[in-house]
Amino acid sequence: MSKFTGVWAIFEYLDETTETIEQVRKKGVQPTVITPCPRHEIDHALGNPSSIVPWIALAFGALGCFIGYSLPAWTASDWVLPVSGKPILAIPPFTIIGFEMTVLFTAIYTLAGLAILGIIDSFRFPIPNAAKKYPRFQRDRFGVVVRCDADKLDEFEAIMKKNGAEEVHVEKG
Repeated sequence: MSKFTGVWAIFEYLDETTETIEQVRKKGVQPTVITPCPRHEIDHALGNPSSIVPWIALAFGALGCFIGYSLPAWTASDWVLPVSGKPILAIPPFTIIGFEMTVLFTAIYTLAGLAILGIIDSFRFPIPNAAKKYPRFQRDRFGVVVRCDADKLDEFEAIMKKNGAEEVHVEKG
């Protein structure tokens, strides 16, 4: 039994796809789009959805910078090596380690955050199994998936047919 309730359609042309996306968004629903390649027209039609990924990168970059300065400072304080009157805790030599740790933590945890958010979104916004297995989305067709309540299925089906969808599938999960 499918957990998906909504409408999904297959489009041949990009302009039909973007017009459908804009009309669906005007109805207050954010669709999911399946494409064979990234297209800026689709990004524009989907609007500018917010994401917490930049905040994840900032938080873990700051943590990496803090650890990158703290670790050598702690090490230098624990094993003091006085060299010709120079300060034990000097910022310039620690900057290299701080920078490298900032880059390392930002890269690793941003990728981990993207993976985790992708998994969470696949449960929050399911795509019907038939659409996942449709091979033409990987070659030359665009798919628009609209999750909605059962009482709005006819409305979104009409929008997709009006905009020239090749196939429209209605599923009630």
